[in-house]
Amino acid sequence: MSMLSRLTTRVPDALFHREDRPAPDAAGLLLQWLGTAGFRLQHKGFHFWLDPHLSRHRPFELATGRVSPDLQRILAEVDLAHAVAVGHSHYDHAIDTPAIARLHGAQVYGSRDTLQICRGQGVPERQLHELRGWGETFDVGPFTLRAVRSEHSPLALGHVPYPGRITEPFDVPAPLSAYRVGEVFGLHLQASGTSVCHVGSAALIDAELRGLQADVVLCCTIGRHATPRFVHRVIDALRPKLLIPCHWDQFWRPIQATARQIPGNDLEGFLADVARHPQAPQVQVLPLRGWTTLS
Repeated sequence: MSMLSRLTTRVPDALFHREDRPAPDAAGLLLQWLGTAGFRLQHKGFHFWLDPHLSRHRPFELATGRVSPDLQRILAEVDLAHAVAVGHSHYDHAIDTPAIARLHGAQVYGSRDTLQICRGQGVPERQLHELRGWGETFDVGPFTLRAVRSEHSPLALGHVPYPGRITEPFDVPAPLSAYRVGEVFGLHLQASGTSVCHVGSAALIDAELRGLQADVVLCCTIGRHATPRFVHRVIDALRPKLLIPCHWDQFWRPIQATARQIPGNDLEGFLADVARHPQAPQVQVLPLRGWTTLS
C-alpha cells in the first residue's frame, strides 16, 4: 500500500454496504454503526449500545482541554437505550455513557474505571454493573454479555494514550487526560443464535479469546500496525463469518457528515489484510449511522 493511499481520507462510495433503516418493530438482530467504535444492537425491541460516542467534539472544542457530553447531539441520536457496554474508558468510548444512562435509565456495563465516570455524573448505583473479565456472563434483555480481557493498541509512538486507572469519580467538563484507559475488554454478545464480538482497540490477548467464537466481529482499525498480525490473529481466534471495521473515521466530524478516514489509517490496507487470510470472512463497511441485518 502506497504512502499516498495511507494519506487519503476519502472512502470510495463503492466500499459501503447500505441498507434502509429498519422499522421499529423489525424482526431479527440489527446493527447500526455510530462512528468511532460505537454501535447499537437492536433485537426484540431492546436497544443495546456499545461504546457510544455521539458528542464527536470538534478540534477547537478538544483544544480547550476540557470536554462534556453534548446533550443536544445525544438527544438527537439516541431514541431508545436499555443498556450500554463500554470496552475501555478513553473519552471517545466512554464520555457519552453517563448521559445516555441518565436520560434513558439504561443499565451500564463497564470496568471499575468506566463506572467511576458514571458515578461522578450522577448515574444511580442500581444501574451500574462492573465487568471483570473472569468469565462471568450477564443476561441483558434478549442478550448474553461476556467481557473478555484485552489490551489497548500502543498507537502513540509505542505507548497507550492516557494510561492508568480512574480511581475517583469526576464530574464534567473534564480534561481529556481524566479519561484514562483503565481496564480494557472485548465485548462478546449473543442473541437469537448469533454471536457478536466488539474489539474496540486494535490489540488483543490471544489466550483470553481461546474457546470463543463470534459470527460477527466489530473490529477497530486505527493502531493495527502497532500490534503484530492483529487482523489475522483476530480472525484466527474468533473465526467470524462477517467482519465490520470501525474506529477508522474522523470522529471529530459531525455524525451527519460523510465519513472520512483518520489520516494514515489505511482502511483499504486493512481490508486487504482481511482478504489475505485463508478463511477470510465477508466484510461490510458501514456508512455513518448505517444499519445492517445480522440475522
